[in-house]
Amino acid sequence: MSQVQQFYAGQNVFITGGTGFLGKVLIEKLLRSCRDIGVIYILIRPKKGKDVQERVDALLGDTVFDMLRNDYPEFSKKIVGVAGDTAQNQLGLSATDHARLVEEVGVIFHLAATVRFTDTLETAVAINVNSVKYVIDIARACKNFKVGIHVSTAFSHCVRKFIDEELYPPPMTHEDVNMLVEKFRRIEGSEDVMEYVSKPFTGEWPNTYSFTKAIAESVVAEYATDLPFAIFRPSIVTSSYKSPLPGWLASPIGIPGIFCAFGLGIIHVALLDIKVRLDIVPVDYVCNALITSAWKTAKTEKRNSKDVPVYNYVSGNENPITWQNFNDKATDARLTHPSDKAIYYPYGFTTTSKLLYSILHIFLHLLPALIIDFILRLKGKQPRIYKLVKQIYEAFNVLEYFTTQQWDFDNQNVQELWKQLGPEDKRTFPFSMQAVDWDEYFIGMVKGLRKYILNEPDGNEERAKWRHIYLYIIHLAVNLISASFVLWVIWRSFRGIL
Repeated sequence: MSQVQQFYAGQNVFITGGTGFLGKVLIEKLLRSCRDIGVIYILIRPKKGKDVQERVDALLGDTVFDMLRNDYPEFSKKIVGVAGDTAQNQLGLSATDHARLVEEVGVIFHLAATVRFTDTLETAVAINVNSVKYVIDIARACKNFKVGIHVSTAFSHCVRKFIDEELYPPPMTHEDVNMLVEKFRRIEGSEDVMEYVSKPFTGEWPNTYSFTKAIAESVVAEYATDLPFAIFRPSIVTSSYKSPLPGWLASPIGIPGIFCAFGLGIIHVALLDIKVRLDIVPVDYVCNALITSAWKTAKTEKRNSKDVPVYNYVSGNENPITWQNFNDKATDARLTHPSDKAIYYPYGFTTTSKLLYSILHIFLHLLPALIIDFILRLKGKQPRIYKLVKQIYEAFNVLEYFTTQQWDFDNQNVQELWKQLGPEDKRTFPFSMQAVDWDEYFIGMVKGLRKYILNEPDGNEERAKWRHIYLYIIHLAVNLISASFVLWVIWRSFRGIL
């Protein structure tokens, strides 16, 4: 066994956020590459009429575990669901479950968070801030605690243009933000009040997500300085590069989802600056870096009480890519592997003007969506395009802060971590962004969208290419008719003047 595998051998692990995109890949990787690991406890919130075990069964049936299911059918025996909720006091754990975790757990990964930028301050504080304190309390009580990792975001301090691997002053203390939330909770109609006051109180921070993530890091700095705890900051986590399946992703959220909408011909204009860098990292490489950063933190001898290790897991200074590069490479991949479910010819352009974006959104997105939904209704099908383009419009307005700017990150700790791994661990847990071939990555992303999101079978690329030729002819005809109409209007206008 390698050094990292030896560390995890026999260790019981507690994971919050295990049912999310990152959590699923982390669990799969731990089980596949660390076969001698102990039990993995996953905090799960019962919902939608399903109890904890039903949700565990649904989780284990995900395609992300297909390879593991074939190679290691008994893996499910190492997964134990624990009823809880990160929005509740003490994670909503029962006394029995709390006692079990304290008795058995040695490694903690705190991944759970609400990533919705539009959440109220009350919701974001409960999940993103207070849960960190509860996780640290559990870690402190654990009898055999080895290490804990709090997963933050590279954009927690996005108000800075250069972000080092260090802790920065929070916009507000843990105590003060809770006092603020409590103050407004007591006001009649507090839900509406909280919605109204959330934005002003985030100050320079663009949303409650990054605001509360910055505060959460200060909770680690305040309460876990004497514990083997580290902060892990990934940038924008996207579909997998190599494992467990190339291009795997759980849902069409974020950049892959927007790209998918472009590929289907649903949207044609994006609100972003094509010249700036975007910082994306594949989910499997993120998990490999996460697993090894925990090993490194655990094996590091006692450090300065104020020195909480921070790992910025980013791509910008090792393998940079601009939005222009992204568009070019993703378009090439899409042309090679088109979708047979496209509803219009995929073309598009970008703008940094919110006014122009809003105008084009009406003519290129909303009006065509209304027409398509009308046709769907006539066919007795559920209309869905109008709602989708409205959601994408709202997403671009929320994301504008991040799609029109760029940041410089230092990631020396991550690079040093890579250097310290032995050859076997580098093969088992690859995470050096320098090794990522973006052309290969985007081909995998397109294939992943086809397979895991659009449910398209392999081997239909040729039919899809013919469909795109057909859609292109329609696109040319639409452009010709539109141009003719505009020229006719101009001619009529000038004729009337003359």
